[in-house]
Amino acid sequence: MDGGSLVDHLRIVKRFLDANPHEVVTLLFVNTGPALEYWAQAYFSTGLDLLSYIPPPSKRDGYMHLDDWPTVADMVSTNQRLVTFLSGGADESRVPYLLHQWDYIFETNFGIESPDQYSCAPARPRWWDPSYIPSRLSLVNHFLYAQFLGFRYPNATYANTTNAAGFHVGELGEHAVRCRSVYQRRPNFFLLDFFSEGQAFEVEHGMNAY
Repeated sequence: MDGGSLVDHLRIVKRFLDANPHEVVTLLFVNTGPALEYWAQAYFSTGLDLLSYIPPPSKRDGYMHLDDWPTVADMVSTNQRLVTFLSGGADESRVPYLLHQWDYIFETNFGIESPDQYSCAPARPRWWDPSYIPSRLSLVNHFLYAQFLGFRYPNATYANTTNAAGFHVGELGEHAVRCRSVYQRRPNFFLLDFFSEGQAFEVEHGMNAY
């Protein structure tokens, strides 16, 4: 599927950051295919390389803990207001503002086909003790698949329930509150399908309010 060029999407991000100088944006690119040089050129041509956050070299390779991250106010004051993670292909010694996802973030399981399967346990990267909650940014996967003739695809017909703000099993609100309790802090990111369906933003506002 062709969702358009990377540069076109990055220009939208650049316009948003220029128009909103007190906002910080995080991008996560998964299943990345193009060579790193292509990504670097896209950021350079849009000017986003100059707005991107670069962690200290000593914090690469998994040494960046939660307390090491700058605050939003710090990022605004230094005008490093874009954080970009790549799930593969990153090399921070060459392009220091394209961060290797698994050195900074843990995520929950995915490939869920039943609403009662959502978990808060870290699934990637894998740890010896599955109950261990690392001092890293957390990404909670909350999307549902369906199957047809052995092929798995996003379950669009159930999206309003999947992304609901309620507290029933399978709803985003319940999953978010449960993970906040497990982590003893708010999850940093939720990865959703069909985010315009349901009450995803209400859940986000609730997480930020308490």
